[in-house]
Amino acid sequence: MMQLRLRILDQDPVVAPRPAQAAPGRAWLAYGFRPFFLAGSGAAAGLMLLWLWLLAGRGIVPSLDPIQWHAHEMLFGFGGAVVAGFLLTAVPNWTGLPTPKDAPLGALLAVWLLGRLGSWWGGAGALLDLLFLPALGFSLAGPLWRAGQLRNLIFLPVLGLLWLANVLFWSGSQQRPLALSLAVYGMLLLIALVGGRVIPFFTERALDGHQPLRLGWLEVLCLAGLVLSVLVENLPGISGFSKLAVLGPTAFFHCVRLLGWGSWRIVRVPLLWVLYLGYAFLPLGLLLRGLAWSGWGSLSAATHALTAGCIALMCLGMMARVALGHTGRELKPARVTVVSFGLLAAAAVCRSLLPFGWPQLYSHALWCSGILWCLAFLLHFTAYWPVLTRPRVDGKPG
Repeated sequence: MMQLRLRILDQDPVVAPRPAQAAPGRAWLAYGFRPFFLAGSGAAAGLMLLWLWLLAGRGIVPSLDPIQWHAHEMLFGFGGAVVAGFLLTAVPNWTGLPTPKDAPLGALLAVWLLGRLGSWWGGAGALLDLLFLPALGFSLAGPLWRAGQLRNLIFLPVLGLLWLANVLFWSGSQQRPLALSLAVYGMLLLIALVGGRVIPFFTERALDGHQPLRLGWLEVLCLAGLVLSVLVENLPGISGFSKLAVLGPTAFFHCVRLLGWGSWRIVRVPLLWVLYLGYAFLPLGLLLRGLAWSGWGSLSAATHALTAGCIALMCLGMMARVALGHTGRELKPARVTVVSFGLLAAAAVCRSLLPFGWPQLYSHALWCSGILWCLAFLLHFTAYWPVLTRPRVDGKPG
């Protein structure tokens, strides 16, 4: 019995579908990853195009400063959709119990869509945006609790942290810098938790004979370092060099963790190297933020190493792999998908490293990054529309 339980806990969260077969007309609501990955990639492109339109001075956001709206929607709009799609797909594999599908899944998607409208108009509309994360958490809590898997319940408090950040964001303009910082670190915690499970697992499966390094004490240091980092970045009275003294070692721990997982052979596997590249932006971004707090470089550019780099690349890579694996397809992305990985990586470099090292290039880097970002997600959306809206090619459920 204990061996069976351990196997369930350690399953690849993107391999074994659980729900019943969907009719062809509503295949896009057969599993959580389908509608939310479409929504995530569509939002990534659409919201960025809208942001570029605002930057060009062609419109205003009724509710917020445009920069605040952009930051919020990238984290809670785009990021929230991808997180929902992944967790709604992973939890059935971890627990053997279903998450919403069909009409209930469509209702959850509608809550997310209403949140995007609420964020644009503000006021009472902001309440719509605050409904999504609790609804998502409620959908996940039942299976996790009934399965008695304490290890996986950790995702619920992290979702709670993201919801708290959203509440703070809408509570007033003075709270918004703190709220956005908590949201970024909440996403990074999710990436550290999920990445620590799936990246070495995927590597082991893809590279014959490779054994990723897994050290319990290093895992603890990586997660604790992120918690300490968000504290030192937001508590008053802490000097820039003290922040660097926490952010720097945390970056080092995550770098060691990543190197211990990998092998040079990952360069032959696009669905692996995109995840490694995305995770590599985590220690890079932490280090750049530590340097920026100490007076070297742009804090905004450093932040975008974490957001446009780590969060976005990890989201794109996971969407690509989960969609292929859960629709019965071979885990070999189309050429256009690999191109989208490269475009997004270039966008991340343009938005973070270029303005960090050469502030005079800020305006050019911003526009270049935005265009590359849109191209990357438009390519992904176009390539994966038929994958996500049609039944599995192998005839299995999901």
